[in-house]
Amino acid sequence: MMFLNINTANAVPVNHTTAKLGTSWLNNELSVRESYEFNDGTKVRIILVYVSNGHPTFGFGFLRNSTDEIFYLVTIRFSGYTSSIEHHDFPPVILWSANGNSPVKENAKLELTAGGDLNLTDVNGHQVWSTDTSGRNVTRMTLEGNGNLKLCDAKSKAQWQSFIHPTNTWLPGQYLHVHKKLHSTVSTSNLSTGNFYLILSPGAIRVLFNQSTANLYQTIPYRKTFPYGMEFHHHANYVSYKTQGKSFHYMRLESNGHLNVYKLAKGNTESSDISRDQYYGNCIYPTYCGHYGVCSDDHCRCPGAGNRKSNYFKQVKDVEYGFSCAEVTRLSCQTTQLQNFLELQRVTYFEFVPDHINTDVESCKKACMSNCSCKAALFRYHSNISIGNCSLPTELYSLRTSIKAISHYNALTFIKVQMPPDQSTLSLFFLLVFSVSVFLVLIIGACTLFYMRWWKGKRVKRQRKDNSIDESSVDVANHLRKFSLEVMKSATRDFQVRLGRGGFGCVFEGFLDDGTKVAVKRLCSGENQGRKEFLSEVETIGNIHHFNLVRLVGYCAERSNRLLVYEYMCNGSLDKWIFHQNEAQTLTWEIRKKIIVQIAKGLEYLHDYCNPNIIHFDIKPQNILLDKDFNVRISDFGLARLIHNDQSHLLTTPKGTPGYIAPELIRGNNITAKIDIYSFGIVILEIICGRKSSNPGLGDYLIDTVKIKAEGGQLSDLVDKRSEDMQRRIKDAVKMIQIAISCLQTKLYRRPSASMLVKVLEGLTNLEPVTDYSFLNFAHQETPQEANPVDTSTVIASALSGPR
Repeated sequence: MMFLNINTANAVPVNHTTAKLGTSWLNNELSVRESYEFNDGTKVRIILVYVSNGHPTFGFGFLRNSTDEIFYLVTIRFSGYTSSIEHHDFPPVILWSANGNSPVKENAKLELTAGGDLNLTDVNGHQVWSTDTSGRNVTRMTLEGNGNLKLCDAKSKAQWQSFIHPTNTWLPGQYLHVHKKLHSTVSTSNLSTGNFYLILSPGAIRVLFNQSTANLYQTIPYRKTFPYGMEFHHHANYVSYKTQGKSFHYMRLESNGHLNVYKLAKGNTESSDISRDQYYGNCIYPTYCGHYGVCSDDHCRCPGAGNRKSNYFKQVKDVEYGFSCAEVTRLSCQTTQLQNFLELQRVTYFEFVPDHINTDVESCKKACMSNCSCKAALFRYHSNISIGNCSLPTELYSLRTSIKAISHYNALTFIKVQMPPDQSTLSLFFLLVFSVSVFLVLIIGACTLFYMRWWKGKRVKRQRKDNSIDESSVDVANHLRKFSLEVMKSATRDFQVRLGRGGFGCVFEGFLDDGTKVAVKRLCSGENQGRKEFLSEVETIGNIHHFNLVRLVGYCAERSNRLLVYEYMCNGSLDKWIFHQNEAQTLTWEIRKKIIVQIAKGLEYLHDYCNPNIIHFDIKPQNILLDKDFNVRISDFGLARLIHNDQSHLLTTPKGTPGYIAPELIRGNNITAKIDIYSFGIVILEIICGRKSSNPGLGDYLIDTVKIKAEGGQLSDLVDKRSEDMQRRIKDAVKMIQIAISCLQTKLYRRPSASMLVKVLEGLTNLEPVTDYSFLNFAHQETPQEANPVDTSTVIASALSGPR
């Protein structure tokens, strides 16, 4: 495995940069014996190492960068001399990480499989990361002298490389695609995705902020004033850079938004911040003063500081931002009559997305006041205050003093604040309430007492009938976190920011106490679902663990309040990427293929590896969620059914979404898991063609068009014409359409299974070609009124829906 021995004084490490197929490593001291420990708490367990001049230069392996026992799979650059005595003085530089959002624990397993995949699996068996290179004839894994980790075939051609999948660091000689993002991390010890990212545009580096709508906060032109003699080179849609001298250089997007260039030599580090603005200084960074802070000349203050009449904010210590401001009285949608504006003149925000154009300042303020989610009214104008543009942000980070000579506009900022009730008015109000209460209590007292006794008796009878206890006192699977209703209200800011609506409730944005962003599904209180069913479905979905299925973090069950907490998917659902009008969002062939393959793998797990097996019943683009790298998470198990081993078919009432429902389900016949395959076939067509399967208003159905084109040998006409990349890969796209057609066959024995589709999509086998397309016709998918078969399946999630 390894030929490094740091346990022997003055030992010289042997250069071992390559591993072959069928090799695996466990994250422990016995399996990976060569390790380094540093005085900052960092620990590295080496798998591959590149040695230069007798000393380790680059390494690939497991890294723990804090006292917590969580590890990341990383590529590092040793930052100084690393003998057995002195290596602890110079912590390594993390150049790339595989599982930043999913750290693993002791005894996690990394395996270079015989099929050519590099897979990382946590100690519980859950796969957290994979190169997805099966079927590409990979023969070995190599760590090169520039820090690039490669999976190569027999001809030494790279089939996968870390340089193509950057995290927060850009290395000399590393070509970045103009549309590829470089993400910051949350912190130096937490490698999950942070708030900033970098992309390249013609002639410039653009640094952006994830939380904003416009995103852009800084553009840095390529220029000769970059430090250390950096020179940029263009090749087609790719950009790289090189530096002068023999010292090691790298560029990093920091967790606070700074873009730094580092020079590393013998353990000493020089750095230059190339993103610092010459006019605004540190005030250019959206989080420099945390939330609500106002930045001026690199100093932070809270809005209204020093004005006793406008003391609405207080300075607080913020673990993430350092300086931050908090509301003295939090905004409440229930007391809008006590809200007002704190006016800040010549103060602007790092972004400005006009919600209203050519309007006046009073209309701008009124629009914010009528919107519960609005945090401020931002008004920009040139010469006349009666006409300008208005922006209504729903979250406020750092503001900054406007420099008129630079911005070329006037700025007015009105921050919405909650006024504390006036004490004298409050006393008069309570006196009035007390007087009325004394008068009314004599009248309603007897009625209240009678009602309470009646309700108590009814509740006792209900408990006896149900023979159960309050669901809030019941726990489910130990690995799921149980949240209280108060914690959920705090995490979602009382359910203020709605992300979307699922099948049985609304989804809200939330932040857990450790800063993790989540999607919280609040189920409709009127849904007819009992305590036992809810707890059963939570435990069932909580036990499903697969990379391509949305992960349930926890739940809340207090009386009639039922909430589900899911992992947050920053790229939303698939429908917004394939049914769009913006050509800049057009997905490439590789991303579309990746999405299709991963949907198939998710269905394979549900149909073949879950015990009992699960039919999803509602596969459609709205239920396919995407993470930052466009990895798939199948969501919304609201219609799912369990199939026990002795139950190959089941009876059920037709359900699902019109346009995606298999014909046998419409007819009310016995059905199998292949109804999901039919829906998957429709989704494949939508992905490749870039259009919806049906437009009932115009009587336009994609499946009818597919039949006409298939019979005429013109399937290439269906491929998404908005994408040049798709047109270049038109032969591959047509093959994918043919696979989709196989999924739509009405004869179930001809319709492939999910496991067969995975093999086909990975190039391991072929499907029998379809020659008769008569089965391709759109059926009006309506539930028959007379169909009422007996349902013998077990409901697992009649009210589940993933985040939108």
